Amino acid sequence: MQVVSGFLTALFGLLATGVMLALLAATSRRVMGAPVGWVRAGVVSLLSLTGASSALTYGMRTAGWATPDGRLTVQPLVALAAVALTFAWAFVLGLCVLLVLELLVPTGTVPTPWRAVRGLRQGRRETRRYAQILAIGVRHGLGGALSRGARQPDGSRLSRTDEQRLATGLRDALSDAGVTFVKFGQVLSTRRDLLTPTIADTLATLQSDVPPAPWADVEAALVDSLGRPVDEVFAAFSAEPLASASVGQVHAARLPDGRAVVVKVQRPGAREQVEVDLAILGRLARRIERDTAWGRSLGVVTLAEGFAASLREELDYTTEAENTLALRAALRVRTDPDDGTSTGPVVTVPDVVLELSGPTLLVLEHLDGTPVGRAGGLLAGTDDATRSALATRLLAATLEQVLVAGTFHADLHPGNVLVMPGGGLGLLDMGSVGRLGEPERLALAAVLLAVDADDAVAATDALLELLDAPPDLDVRRLERAVGQVIVRFRAAGASGAMFTALFRLVTDAGLAVPPQVAAAFRTFTSLEGTLRLLDPGFDLVASARETAQPLVRRVVTTEGLRNRATSLFLGLAPELERLPRRLAKITSDVENGRLTVSVRTFAHAEDRAFLAGLVQQVVSTVIAAAAVVAAVVLLVADAGPQLGGGVALFPVLGAALGFAGTVLGVRVLVFAFRGLPGRTGHRP
Repeated sequence: MQVVSGFLTALFGLLATGVMLALLAATSRRVMGAPVGWVRAGVVSLLSLTGASSALTYGMRTAGWATPDGRLTVQPLVALAAVALTFAWAFVLGLCVLLVLELLVPTGTVPTPWRAVRGLRQGRRETRRYAQILAIGVRHGLGGALSRGARQPDGSRLSRTDEQRLATGLRDALSDAGVTFVKFGQVLSTRRDLLTPTIADTLATLQSDVPPAPWADVEAALVDSLGRPVDEVFAAFSAEPLASASVGQVHAARLPDGRAVVVKVQRPGAREQVEVDLAILGRLARRIERDTAWGRSLGVVTLAEGFAASLREELDYTTEAENTLALRAALRVRTDPDDGTSTGPVVTVPDVVLELSGPTLLVLEHLDGTPVGRAGGLLAGTDDATRSALATRLLAATLEQVLVAGTFHADLHPGNVLVMPGGGLGLLDMGSVGRLGEPERLALAAVLLAVDADDAVAATDALLELLDAPPDLDVRRLERAVGQVIVRFRAAGASGAMFTALFRLVTDAGLAVPPQVAAAFRTFTSLEGTLRLLDPGFDLVASARETAQPLVRRVVTTEGLRNRATSLFLGLAPELERLPRRLAKITSDVENGRLTVSVRTFAHAEDRAFLAGLVQQVVSTVIAAAAVVAAVVLLVADAGPQLGGGVALFPVLGAALGFAGTVLGVRVLVFAFRGLPGRTGHRP
């Protein structure tokens, strides 16, 4: 029976202690007014409770208020006051410890034990891969570029030799790191608005040499996607891939109706490997942006996040099928704006066999042709007029997509453009597609027209309409810079580098470039290399001026303007209908001296919340200071009533006031370091 009684007593004590700890932790989080972690709040509360109990026992025995066997020798009121004040001040000391911990190591920066164990189990492979990537970077001489205070990669603090060495090391490191990092380097090579020409040109030479997956694995993936054997779906299927990439590989096949198709199948395990590499890339980008000035200037975290989103979209072949159909519809038929006649497609986009396609399988019409990147011998035997016509046709198709359709191929590198028999062109790999709304298309058309008219003011206005300008932008300075770029490239016979120069100009001026607008700029940047291979003497800007004129007329049509004006008028019609009555009332009020103007100073909810938070902080500071001062006065007071046992009342009241003042002071400090409540965002 004694054993059961002892067990129940211990269990009750444990439960009581747990409840007290939970209450102390919850109270400390509430008093702090901040999302303090439960683990640290519980640990600090446990230490505070233990320390207060030990200090109380020792102090009462030392003062003679309690005997060694636990009996009180003072009045119960005195003992109760001692207990309350001891635990109250232990609570205050715990709050101070939590405040210091929040300042040094904010909640969330250190994972909780269970999250750490789970992350350790799940991230073992990721950690090994991360260490491998870092070792590759150091081996290729990038250790200095990853350290704190690393030099800028924009060439301003690098000699030409050092810049070339950095570019080569970066290219080789990305190549050794694997296919995902190779693709990231290829994407970076198109960002000539951020990188120097040396680094961008070097990264452009990256090639993804991926051995094909074994046919047994590919066949298993095909059966899994199709739901039936391969020979039941296709009349013929080549086990030898036409091309092999990091995410998938392409095979030639023939349908039972005789149509030649290409089958793009996702490589087994590709998604898992890509997710691991993207997690590594994200960690590396966060480290670089945190530790290096050049990482912050380039915004490598944003670049990595954009690349990750694009690559994850590429893993879903359903999206690529939708993109292919959208581009095919945009370029299927082109109508001449002058005589209304219809011509064939400017370039050919393959059709999609939707009934056989899915998230990991894409079946497309086979286009007979040679990629521009491998068509050097074919183009060498073609006359200059034909090569110029091919380049003009590709440029017209791109402008058609960007300015008219609003859906455009965002990766027109030489491997994605086919030279077809009979002088045709075809597009491949619609995994990367951009989309522009009507306002962006009109603004981009205005930029092209302003460049053609040598009008720097109009070009600047169009860029400001297209991009997001900072509040402190020097517009006159931007106008002069835009004018210099226009004159420079018009005088130099024009070059596709003008798009890169404009892009770098606006980013240096602090204008934020929306992702889809950036995709359009990058399209023209990557297009230049393809056009140069088709026709080395091709003048991109001059041809764009000639080709864009009829396209802009199709965008800015009389019917379109009439429709927009009608929509605008319909929206304003109710206000216009009330306008005469309002004008009459204003005129009457002016004549009779009744016109008044009232302004609500704090009409916005955020302004009222900010003011309320500021008043709360000021009042809390005053009350905390007054309480602490009053506590000091009471603590040093000599006279006053007695509680009994030689304990004066004023010091007890002073200790209580000091407790209240310290708690308020902790809240004031929390608000001071975390920011005023109510000011959590910026008004538009």
